[in-house]
Amino acid sequence: MAGGLAACASVPPAEVASAPEGDEAARLDALLERSEAAYLDRNPTAAFFRSDFSDADRLGDFSPAYYVKERAAAEADLAALRNIDRDALSETDRIVYDTFEYTMERRIAETDPAILPTILAQPIDHFRGFHVFYPRLSAPGALMPFDTVEDYEDNLSRHREAAKGIDAMIARLRTGAARGITLPRMTVEIMVEQFDTQLNAPDTANPYYAPLGAFPDSFPAEEKARLTDEYRDVVSGTLFPAMKRMREYLATKYIEQARGTIAATASPGGEAYYRYRIQEMTTLPLTAEEIHQTGLSEVARINAAIAQADAERGNRTAPTYTSKADLQKAWYEVGAEVDPLMDRLFIHQPKTPLRIEPYEEYREKFNLAASYFPGKVDGSRPGTFYFSGYNVAERQLGTSINLYMHEGNPGHHFQTMLAFENEELPDFMRYGGFTSFSEGWGLYAESMGYELGLYDDPIDRLQALQGGELLRAVRLVVDTGMHAKGWSREKALEYMVANGQPRDFAESETARYIVMPGQALAYKVGELKIKQLRAKAAAALGEDFDVRRFHDQVLNTGDIPLSVLEAKIDRWIAQGGK
Repeated sequence: MAGGLAACASVPPAEVASAPEGDEAARLDALLERSEAAYLDRNPTAAFFRSDFSDADRLGDFSPAYYVKERAAAEADLAALRNIDRDALSETDRIVYDTFEYTMERRIAETDPAILPTILAQPIDHFRGFHVFYPRLSAPGALMPFDTVEDYEDNLSRHREAAKGIDAMIARLRTGAARGITLPRMTVEIMVEQFDTQLNAPDTANPYYAPLGAFPDSFPAEEKARLTDEYRDVVSGTLFPAMKRMREYLATKYIEQARGTIAATASPGGEAYYRYRIQEMTTLPLTAEEIHQTGLSEVARINAAIAQADAERGNRTAPTYTSKADLQKAWYEVGAEVDPLMDRLFIHQPKTPLRIEPYEEYREKFNLAASYFPGKVDGSRPGTFYFSGYNVAERQLGTSINLYMHEGNPGHHFQTMLAFENEELPDFMRYGGFTSFSEGWGLYAESMGYELGLYDDPIDRLQALQGGELLRAVRLVVDTGMHAKGWSREKALEYMVANGQPRDFAESETARYIVMPGQALAYKVGELKIKQLRAKAAAALGEDFDVRRFHDQVLNTGDIPLSVLEAKIDRWIAQGGK
């Protein structure tokens, strides 16, 4: 099959054409290898998540020129792909072919003249902005190695590149504002606060100075002194001034131009952009109206189940904790309850272990209740279930089985690490991703708690229904309501509160939906598709249906578009579910 590719190998385009005639699998392998090597050269940070640090001194291009290169590469790769006879490939390689074709088509769609101006105009936001993820590249113990002097110098080089990237993003924001395409004002206000948090943090709690407290013992004293001086010079003299330029531009000029409206469709080109985002996030040809109606139906169904569970609960409530340490211990206890049951539903499980940690202080205030960060296949870093311990006592934080199953086992940890560990897959499928697949799987993983008996207690069932399913169904209604049906933010907030979401949580959630149109649709759309395919397989195969084999089929080719997954499961059913 197409796979086992070295991330940094380079195969000239001519080798694709010169492969032996009829050897279509070899031609596909060569194309994928060349394409992936070129992609990682244009996007060095993507390689970091694959434990490939050969270009650890680079961050890539943040200017509009990047998109010109991406489109040219995608068009060339798509043309080469369509010169390969798909019918001559193995069944698995056809899935590879279809996924690669879809990926290239979406990269081209991203640079469509009707879409690209909006993307260029919004290079940063409070949820997925450069300033949100860059600290993970700057502090030891997160993503990047800090074992050698070269590692430390690579980090300094990244800081210099980051400063240039920030200036490029400021230029893009300016150009977008001149075209009337801006971020919502609320997003700008949050970003200013985020920049202030990083810029004003004491050195001891600042991720950019963290390497100075983590020198390996093998470093000579003079090397430590030299690096300390250079870090203080580059961070305070290059990186922070660039961050301050962004902060000041946002706070004094851009905020005056930022839009007061919330709908993506309210900006020039917004209608086309929202249609693009729906396809991008769901990988299915759905309309906003279809999704809205599905959401309304799901909300009604789930609310009925909540009413029943609430009646069974009586006056009991879920426990809460007063310290991060106690909360962390409680999360580990949830894992100890869930993990031993995985053999019932899975043939294969990740070799990479899962750890549970609180968010770092510099990002805990702005993060989700929990999230997942991948481990390394070489075993040097486990997968991490991060949880929020911010103001733990005041906020009365607790745990929930469904959230652990979504972010940890068998959710994102299984979905991510089984792909990472599968060396038979081409790299773009091992490490790539589609939100509707990954988040659809995460929500589907929550539903496994029912068949495992984990939600027999009505408190646990309520958490799964209200904090898990209902929220994701509400998102279908609210996202399409705000972006396609003229809903105000207040109407969206009222709808969320009426359907069980606390007001402050609804405010942070809607801020996310507003700045990331369509992303919130992926969870429920993906879950419903996986459930639909499981029901189809169970009905067609009868006694021959094995849920463990079904889960293996869903996960054994990594994240793929839902349309490709559906075709794959249909073929599996036709083959008797073997």
